[in-house]
Amino acid sequence: MRGTAKVPLFLFGITKFLVLPLQQTNQPIARTMKKEKEYTLTKSEMQIMNVLWAAGKAVDVHEVIARYEEPKPAYTTISTFMKILTTKGFVDYKKGNGKQYLYFPVISRAEYTSRVMRDVKDNFFGGSASSLVRFFVQEEQLSEKELNELMELIAHE
Repeated sequence: MRGTAKVPLFLFGITKFLVLPLQQTNQPIARTMKKEKEYTLTKSEMQIMNVLWAAGKAVDVHEVIARYEEPKPAYTTISTFMKILTTKGFVDYKKGNGKQYLYFPVISRAEYTSRVMRDVKDNFFGGSASSLVRFFVQEEQLSEKELNELMELIAHE
């Protein structure tokens, strides 16, 4: 039978307690609640997501750190970012051996890229895909080869 847990919530120096149902493992289910806001990733969060996407499997914090170049971030830094990414709904975890948690992406790189590009199109180009493409053609100074690839792509769509 499931119980409940009183989880402290700190807002503006005031402590409130949320009563959350527990899973069979006695872990609060707060991480599975539906997120109301679509979040974007910071540069540091994106680095971690790139590691998780490249791993192709659930990994622990030590494995994430091992995939970084020197200087490697501290364990607590990556652990904190994992909690943030879990709260934002990008990452979930499962219990590993002992106290170990294995983290895995909930959203694919393609899904995230699509969401971000849709936001860019909507927020900067008034929802116009042609304005977005025109911007990149003009601003990125595409090579003739890249322009031909774009023309070929457009012709086949």
